[in-house]
Amino acid sequence: MNISIILANPDRKSFNHAIAETAFLLLRGNSHNVIFHDLYRENFNRFSGLIPRSLLREKYRLEVVDTP
Repeated sequence: MNISIILANPDRKSFNHAIAETAFLLLRGNSHNVIFHDLYRENFNRFSGLIPRSLLREKYRLEVVDTP
């Protein structure tokens, strides 16, 4: 199964980060294809209204490439 985890929290020591990282490791350990997006590490600007290119590529892949 293809799974995308998207995180938007600037504090790398946050509970959100801990949950996202745990989910990533558990899902990968169960042979899932997991893509992890940390919007702050990808320099996401929440005020710009623009979607990061990495998410647009992922959206395209999920909608077009993975469609049966």
